[in-house]
Amino acid sequence: MRIDIWSDVVCPWCWIGKHRFQRGLELMGENASSVEVHWHPFLLDPDADATPVPLREAYAAKFGGAERTAQMLAQTQAAARAEGLPMDFEQGQVRVTTLPAHRLLWLAGREGVQEQVGEALFHAHFAQGRNLADPQVLAGAAAAGGISAVRVQQLLDSDEGLAEVRAGLGQAQALGIRSVPTFVINGRYAVQGAQPPEAFAEVLAKVAVERARAVAPGQDEPGCGPDGCSI
Repeated sequence: MRIDIWSDVVCPWCWIGKHRFQRGLELMGENASSVEVHWHPFLLDPDADATPVPLREAYAAKFGGAERTAQMLAQTQAAARAEGLPMDFEQGQVRVTTLPAHRLLWLAGREGVQEQVGEALFHAHFAQGRNLADPQVLAGAAAAGGISAVRVQQLLDSDEGLAEVRAGLGQAQALGIRSVPTFVINGRYAVQGAQPPEAFAEVLAKVAVERARAVAPGQDEPGCGPDGCSI
């Protein structure tokens, strides 16, 4: 079973959803061993550039003021901590482009360490308030997957991975993905949002059963159900 996940490393619900999905896989037990996970880019804020802007300031402008922003961040932080994630919006997070971070994740995917580097990027932003457009921060995240700082600088000094990341962004648009996280199962079924672990496990189990039935003679593959629809 192939799972393609579109997310952004500055999306708090993507970090929450990542861990809920992993717990859902754990609930599947031995059946989870056949799951192949691939991460894909999404720009939550495509207008952001490399100039850091205080996150609370950016959110206040976007979501209707400082009070609304404080309430929203507090609720999101509480949800993350309930999942055991050390999200802390008092660390001075900044709004910047995540395009370089997605290029790093592309490289990490080629090296087979996308999970480790992705988790390090989430942690750097949400737990430490680090600037994800800073090459040193990216190098620190890359180290979690055994990628050297020299290799990261080579990546950033070139256009390597840029076309592939843009292709991933284009694929999200072609699939009609407008919010993240979005989990696409076997290229057919889409599950959106940070669903509870039990919901992920239920959907994955149903898809596995449907896939097995589709192999049997006289069985038709379903196109849409309560837990997801074909794309």
